[in-house]
Amino acid sequence: MRKITTRDGRDAWLVTGMAQVRAVLADPRFGRAEARRLGAVMSPAVIFTKPAILDMDPPEHTRLRRLVAGAFSAHRIRRFRPRIQQITDELIAEMVAAGPPADLAESLSYPLPIAVICEILGVPYADRELFRGWADRVSAPGTKPDEAISALRSLFEYMGGLVEDKRAHPDDSLLHALVTARDEQDRLDDDELMTLGCGLLLAGYETTASMLGKGLLALLDNPDQLATVGADPAAVPVAVDEVLRYVTPGVDPHTGLIRATTTDVDLGGTTIPAHSVVIACNSAANFDPATFPHPDRFDVAREGAGEHLAFGYGMHRCVGAQLARIELEVAIGTLFTSIPGLRLAVPSDEIVYSDGTLLRGLRSLPVTW
Repeated sequence: MRKITTRDGRDAWLVTGMAQVRAVLADPRFGRAEARRLGAVMSPAVIFTKPAILDMDPPEHTRLRRLVAGAFSAHRIRRFRPRIQQITDELIAEMVAAGPPADLAESLSYPLPIAVICEILGVPYADRELFRGWADRVSAPGTKPDEAISALRSLFEYMGGLVEDKRAHPDDSLLHALVTARDEQDRLDDDELMTLGCGLLLAGYETTASMLGKGLLALLDNPDQLATVGADPAAVPVAVDEVLRYVTPGVDPHTGLIRATTTDVDLGGTTIPAHSVVIACNSAANFDPATFPHPDRFDVAREGAGEHLAFGYGMHRCVGAQLARIELEVAIGTLFTSIPGLRLAVPSDEIVYSDGTLLRGLRSLPVTW
């Protein structure tokens, strides 16, 4: 842990060790709402009059999280697994039918999470390119603030149309459940409904797509590890944990989960004053040698890989973690058994990344077989 100056000139405490990152994320004295109040996190307040669930602390955070937690419970997501498998099979079959070479990013790692979150939320799959375009404009490098705001406003208007459609045509989607909670149970207001819907739609595909693309690259770039996964389907869940540890979402190792102290807090023998910005770097914690020996080595049989913090920790741990895990398990387990000779079509150092302000994913992943 050390004091740093961020790129925007702000003083902050950077926390990188596994134990201390966990401590920050589990301790309510490190607040997300306080970080937003201090201006340390980007606020879409120009569009949304209410903060996103990520920017809330209890009790507001607890109230909204309960509304969506059931839809993403382990039991419900396991029931959805056959549908994820069907979507994966169809995407791989289309790629094989088109013949090599192929772009694995456009053929699988982006369309799979989009299709899945569309079905869960009740969003027309035909509109996928619309919200993908808005998400890209928000996170793309060099995007001007007015362009990002315009993209957020377009998404907000689109979500408004979906909400009205769910009111007129009820179904069993998560979005309709949120509309019901608003209209019949008064458990959230209109702005919270819109903000929550937009956040789930974007987060439900963008983060998973980034992790899946980089995870597939890690496997393709390490043929010995890929052989281990391909030889034993039972090895896939452990391999997914190592993928998640190794490719934790983020722009670079110097970013993390931002909090701010609401009071003086002792962390590892150091007192962090109240109203201090703290960056809990979960990607660095996932490479802490005290927790993961030889952390730079990609090892799909690594013991304890499940201790990773790819989904965060504590009250703000990603509500869609189980869904993302199953998508990765199905995609990895199916892809390399369906196309045994799959390999990179270009050297790994020629792979181009889409370095955005939110996530670092792959622009493309050329493969052949």
